[in-house]
Amino acid sequence: GWQGLSFPPEYGGQGMPMSMALIQSEMIAAANWTWLMFPGLSKGAINTIYAHCTDELKNKWLPPLISGEFTGTMCLTEPQCGSDLGQVSTKAEPQADGSYKITGTKIFISCGDHDMVDNIVHCVLARLPGAPAGTKGISLFLVPK
Repeated sequence: GWQGLSFPPEYGGQGMPMSMALIQSEMIAAANWTWLMFPGLSKGAINTIYAHCTDELKNKWLPPLISGEFTGTMCLTEPQCGSDLGQVSTKAEPQADGSYKITGTKIFISCGDHDMVDNIVHCVLARLPGAPAGTKGISLFLVPK
């Protein structure tokens, strides 16, 4: 579909040049700027997963995000820190099964909750136990709804 124009074919994309995806985004923006946020935030999540996740996670999450079956968001901002991400206090506690328990409060999560798709994949900033203060101590977690 339109969502996957410039993403790799091995994950369900069409492998076209980014210029084609930009033209598609411009057409949607001209019609409805607010609607463009949904695929735009999903593209941000897709690019993040593609650049930083293991092959196992890529194979699990990229195909439904690229096809539009799922959407994605970025969960960055917290009430106490605004845009100063060095103050992020959301915690990620390792669990016995290799997963993480994420606790904290995020605000301004555009497209963060809706019923248009089966799942929403959130890219969440959080701190592991013992992480250094400031932005160097922040980790990124993939959190499905």
